[in-house]
Amino acid sequence: MKLFGSMFAVALTVATITGCGREQQVTGIFVSEALNTMVQTEAQFGDIALGSDPWEVVVCQIPQDTTDPIFDSNDVRLNLSSGDIVAKLDPVIAYFSRWSHGQYQPNFTAVNGVSISAEEKSDLCVERALDQASPTTRGVMVIANAQHSESAVGGWGRPGSPCEKNCSAQATRRAVYIGAADFMPFWTGNPPLDLVEHEMGHALDWPHSSTSVDNFGNGVYDSDIDVMSNSAAPRDVNVDIRNAPGPLGINLYLSHWLNDNNVALLENGTTSFDLVATSTDLAVDGLRLVLVPLDNSTVVSVELLQASGDNRHLLDDRVVIHQIESAGETGFERRQTVLDADLQSGESWSGGKVNISVKQLKTNNSVTTARIEVRIAS
Repeated sequence: MKLFGSMFAVALTVATITGCGREQQVTGIFVSEALNTMVQTEAQFGDIALGSDPWEVVVCQIPQDTTDPIFDSNDVRLNLSSGDIVAKLDPVIAYFSRWSHGQYQPNFTAVNGVSISAEEKSDLCVERALDQASPTTRGVMVIANAQHSESAVGGWGRPGSPCEKNCSAQATRRAVYIGAADFMPFWTGNPPLDLVEHEMGHALDWPHSSTSVDNFGNGVYDSDIDVMSNSAAPRDVNVDIRNAPGPLGINLYLSHWLNDNNVALLENGTTSFDLVATSTDLAVDGLRLVLVPLDNSTVVSVELLQASGDNRHLLDDRVVIHQIESAGETGFERRQTVLDADLQSGESWSGGKVNISVKQLKTNNSVTTARIEVRIAS
């Protein structure tokens, strides 16, 4: 077993990895090529997920006679300014502050709108917003004033081209684009923001997740435990909820929102340990994420989700297991597949050489922990 950080170094070998934005130095050859690749891939984007992140919010005017099939055929248009939309984004700021443990804060500023002609596509909304962006802006969020059709995606996000520090959105083309539906008057001033949080996740270089490897690339958003899958899952349970589920531990770690001493790498043998829920204050000691390398491109992740806050729609605390596969040249292309979405006390998951058992789930003083045993065959 190798552990990132020094908190448990008395009993365990220590390994740390190189990253940006916090003190991480290589102390020897890192044994997991898969995880090392993921870390180095995210290092291309430097401090993208740390500190204040300046975003410009732009409304794009869509003509009534638009020929872009992404838009619904009705003539209803959103009557909000970019300032009106910025005023509704405070819950998004709070969401990322919670999950980053205060280490990341998007900063939204309203700017002048843009427009396209009837013959032009929605993508030009984003390109025009980027072309007019301030040099200090690191991303643009474009809200079309027309709703998308039922068959079209609600929006998209991208991290742009790699950049290590404070790069202008004009250069990287980092952007989020969303149709008007989530800001229309029928939400009575209380819009759902889960899609915004999902697309902002993409702008942080987070990939989709799914319950099946076969679903990748097919637009299937079928996991209710992750903002990067079915971000509306909480709202499906309670129509009054406005935020998405929390992010997966691997995204938290690669964004530098988890400390090295909150993450462990298991290589062989049988190991028992206590997991603390990923949402717990980092002042509480304990592991948040355990990783088991399978090969040079793939690891299995183990984490504990507490059914509270942004994850209260889950109804019960659970251990979740994912297969994380490095793919492509950006984190956006990683494959994050659910292996078990609800592992309870007394239950186990087995796959290949790995067996993971939950010995106990308990909550003391509002801190939920899970006693886990991992057996890795040689």
